[in-house]
Amino acid sequence: MATKGITGIENRVEKGDLVKRMIPSHYTGGLHSDAIGVVLKAYFPLAKVYFYDTSKEEVWNQKVLEKLSKGVNPV
Repeated sequence: MATKGITGIENRVEKGDLVKRMIPSHYTGGLHSDAIGVVLKAYFPLAKVYFYDTSKEEVWNQKVLEKLSKGVNPV
């Protein structure tokens, strides 16, 4: 069951989901990164995600995050 964010709209991702971001980030010095991370908190339209490439918690718009299937190698 999807939870709703502060706007009352359903979150696209939930806590514990694996996600991938596929756009350059100031966290990566502007370099393209298809980094994989885990959602720590979802509050539409944003999500706090721990990304493994930067070892940091980052806040992203859920629209730029692609939800991955658990147990599937994303590479």
